[in-house]
Amino acid sequence: MSDLTRPDPNATPARAVDAETRADRRMGWLIFAGCFAIVVAIFVLVPGAWRVALPETLKFDLTPLLAQSALVQFHVVTVAVALLLGPVQFVLPKGTGAHRVFGWIWAAAMLSTGVATFFIRDMRDGQFSPIHIFSVMALVGVPMALWLARKKVMSHARAMTGLYIGLVIAGVSAIAPGRVIWEMFFG
Repeated sequence: MSDLTRPDPNATPARAVDAETRADRRMGWLIFAGCFAIVVAIFVLVPGAWRVALPETLKFDLTPLLAQSALVQFHVVTVAVALLLGPVQFVLPKGTGAHRVFGWIWAAAMLSTGVATFFIRDMRDGQFSPIHIFSVMALVGVPMALWLARKKVMSHARAMTGLYIGLVIAGVSAIAPGRVIWEMFFG
């Protein structure tokens, strides 16, 4: 047998690929259901939260963001990139060139925003706040998840999913009344 016709001993069996695809789909639906449950909980538990969803209260004004420091603006842009690329990564076929390119962009955005947050301490008079825990998670988790991509693909997928969920949780806190994002859309 020539090298071209010999089966690759390192190839993943078709059944394992199918199982990974099913696991990816289940994880995607779990993430969707979890995010949906969080939104429903906010509308149920926060008085008046339903008014936020009304079109007449929703607006878009960059003025509050432009009034912030360049560091805060950079942070918002890198978070937006990571938030938007996350779902793209979940639906792209894994292992493709596009998945890798978008993955590296996502990782760079997460690492950049993680570093930037350590210099943004406006919330607590110059002190670190509990939200900085997510920055530590990103700075430790992203390199680990990238390393896992070459060694253990399923662990890589779980790590990246966890990092994205952490990003969404941190993002939800940024929508609190009085924060910049709140002012951009509802202020």
